Amino acid sequence: MKKQIKYRLIGSLQISGDKSISHRSLILSSLAIGKARISNLLESEDTLSTVKILKALSIQIKKDKNEWIVIGNGTNGYIQPAEALDCGNSGTTARLMLGAVSTNPIFCTFTGDKSLSKRPMTRVTDFLNSIGAETVLTNKDYFPMTINGAEDPLPLEHRITKASAQIKTALILAALNVMGRTSIIETRKTRDHTEILLKYFKVKFKISKQKDNSTKLTFNGPYEIQAKNIFVAGDPSSAAFFIVAALIVPNSKISLKNVCLNKTRIEYIRILKKMGAKIKIQKDRIRAGESTGTIQVEYSKLKAVNIPKNLSPYLIDEYPILSIAASVAKGTTKMKGLEELRYKESDRIKSIYENLKKLKINCSVKKNDISITGSAVNPRGGVKIKTFGDHRIAMSFKIVELICSKQLNFDDLECINISYPDFNKHLESIKIENVL
Repeated sequence: MKKQIKYRLIGSLQISGDKSISHRSLILSSLAIGKARISNLLESEDTLSTVKILKALSIQIKKDKNEWIVIGNGTNGYIQPAEALDCGNSGTTARLMLGAVSTNPIFCTFTGDKSLSKRPMTRVTDFLNSIGAETVLTNKDYFPMTINGAEDPLPLEHRITKASAQIKTALILAALNVMGRTSIIETRKTRDHTEILLKYFKVKFKISKQKDNSTKLTFNGPYEIQAKNIFVAGDPSSAAFFIVAALIVPNSKISLKNVCLNKTRIEYIRILKKMGAKIKIQKDRIRAGESTGTIQVEYSKLKAVNIPKNLSPYLIDEYPILSIAASVAKGTTKMKGLEELRYKESDRIKSIYENLKKLKINCSVKKNDISITGSAVNPRGGVKIKTFGDHRIAMSFKIVELICSKQLNFDDLECINISYPDFNKHLESIKIENVL
């Protein structure tokens, strides 16, 4: 017989601002001309790394009550920094800022923490070198590195074969200060927050579908962008943790407000619905170009599904929490083509596998595919979870702890501050003690 779970999840939450949109709002505002006010910015370690770097590049940024004010200097307005630009743990900061500085004639040194210094950068710098920037990486692929921005950057056609919104955005940010036509071809479509914000800023560019099913973005620079105020929608990847929590904890029913409903970000909801999840979405309004709304979730009995490789660009941040859903679903869930997970804050394939095995959950890995067989019996718990310094691994296993008989031990929960400083506070706010 299952042990009675001590808590259920009841109530509503206002999810913190989206991390991807927060980074892009700051950077695009710095490349605009004039003053922008950004509301609901995610104030995590990652986004504050971007703030610190922009300040070092002579952009005026300050917090005024609940808003962040950015005074942009234009697309060619960065000033050579007097110090190394420390990206901390943030791959988004690193890759986007490399693109942004690459077409400014300045010299920069980029550094990062131990984890970031193991993440490959040639996937971005090879493109930037082709337009005239000069980069020097440690061990050919890693931070620390230097970049000499191009004085006369070349207008070229770039073809991206890795499904990465970071690579695409780096090239877009570079293209904004290139004289002439830059074309960026994506063979596999990725998140489009950058394009949505550019349209909101009234930047003129063209999106066209190619015969081979690829997507082509065409820019004619350089651009003069006028500053606009931005409201950052709630982060759907952060919402995913609470959605899965409500689905797996009996008698739970929650409502998540002001969540970004960008179709490239909520594929995981379609997957969960296919698993039998009771989820309702109500669209509310458009904010800074992004559709937002309310997500209602209640406890559901889940069943296993197969998640094909072609969906991986839309699920890259959600695989860890989807693994938790799979661990209680009836049958075997198969997730295929997860190669990019090996290049995140940790090797997430390894991180997921090792921690599920500790919980005696049937999990196997074959190359870049994960198979998880769910159990009708809740995990016993009482084991030590190794987060590998990865915020999404830490939060995912804090969610599974809700259904464990014994409390879990974690080697590092501070890493959650990288993307969601209010995670624990928000989780505690919807925990209601069951009357036994």
